[in-house]
Amino acid sequence: MLAGAGACSGPGPSGSPAGSGSPAGDRDRAGVRVEAEHGTALADRPTGVRVTGLRPHQEVTVTAGAKDQRRLPWSASGRFTADAKGVVDLGEQGPRGGEPYARADGMGLVSSMLPQDPRAARKIGSGDAFSYHPPAPALDRSFPVRLTVTAEGGKEDGEELADRSLTREWLADGVGHERLTLGKDKIDGELYTPPEGSPKKAPVLVFGGSEGGNSGEYTAALLASHGHPAMSLCYFDCGGTSSDGKGADRPDGIDMIDLGYFTRAAKRLNQEPSADPRKLAVMGNSRGSEVAQLLGQRHPELVRDVIAYAPSSKVNGPLDGAGPGAWAEHGKPVPQGPIRLDEVRGTVLAVAGDNDKMWGSAASARDIAGQHGASGQRHRQLTYEGAGHHVNWFPYGQPGQEGGADGAVVSTSAADQRARADSWPRVLKLLDR
Repeated sequence: MLAGAGACSGPGPSGSPAGSGSPAGDRDRAGVRVEAEHGTALADRPTGVRVTGLRPHQEVTVTAGAKDQRRLPWSASGRFTADAKGVVDLGEQGPRGGEPYARADGMGLVSSMLPQDPRAARKIGSGDAFSYHPPAPALDRSFPVRLTVTAEGGKEDGEELADRSLTREWLADGVGHERLTLGKDKIDGELYTPPEGSPKKAPVLVFGGSEGGNSGEYTAALLASHGHPAMSLCYFDCGGTSSDGKGADRPDGIDMIDLGYFTRAAKRLNQEPSADPRKLAVMGNSRGSEVAQLLGQRHPELVRDVIAYAPSSKVNGPLDGAGPGAWAEHGKPVPQGPIRLDEVRGTVLAVAGDNDKMWGSAASARDIAGQHGASGQRHRQLTYEGAGHHVNWFPYGQPGQEGGADGAVVSTSAADQRARADSWPRVLKLLDR
């Protein structure tokens, strides 16, 4: 839901001392207090959470709650027992009974939130898929998560003892945004740029997979907050109509999508003052991993590094289309089959889970890591035990928890979050080298 990789020290992104004081409106009763190490922080940074002022060994329920972009509520609750000093430290204690997560984790409640309204889910096969989307960064630079402590047992049972807000920021101070349109720019995307005067860093072109739309916007915003000019690109199912009002501007499926659309976006991104065009990276998820690898292989003069999440190591056929190929170049279909990576100038980093039920991304990650790039160095893989298809991008973001036919949440969600928490700082290190 949120994101967290690496500690945040010193002033928070808005310039206020991280974790000092309580935001306006936070409440406590009889000395019970919710303390956050970083009450305001970028959404890819964790924060320690403690409840203090409880009676020794007092039992309480702690709940995290937020609303998505449709104003529908999400929440997760855990039952905890205070220590001998009357403290519940979420970074040191797991919830009783191992629900909704199994091990001590300061952000565990946030990353476990599920929709409380069935309208927040969408059907996939026999079950529901849950993916938390707060308001887009272009609309709201941050979003709040409310933490509430409720008493268990005795006369106080069910009584609210304390609450406070965490402010999760997408955009650091000075980060800019520009909406790119097909009519004006010949691309459909959201461009996020570091503050004026920032040192040049690797620009990053971000795009999703078979979900379509512009799913990488949150990631692009966070990358810009880390100093990387970044563009989230929509390449199909983008909505809208053409200038003559007779049809969609972009295809409705992955069907003969030309690589030239992506290279046009990359060249536009390279024009940003904070972009180092020698270091451009592409970041693709699932079906988007195919075109990411093709760009690195076929356009090494433009692309240095490739980050491929839940990847396929081969070109697959069209999705929701009847053309001769999913991808094209100069109007000709890119042949289906294995993707060679020997012309890639930099590194292909494949991130996968070994319990991916969507397709064999772990095997594909091994195939990718078994190849050498143009420098002669092997490409790399990060494969995570127990993780599934939703290992993409920053931790605590868009958890992709899926419900089976019986309504139970598939158990890869916690492993997916751990995969993100481990892989995200490695991705940033790759980009920064």
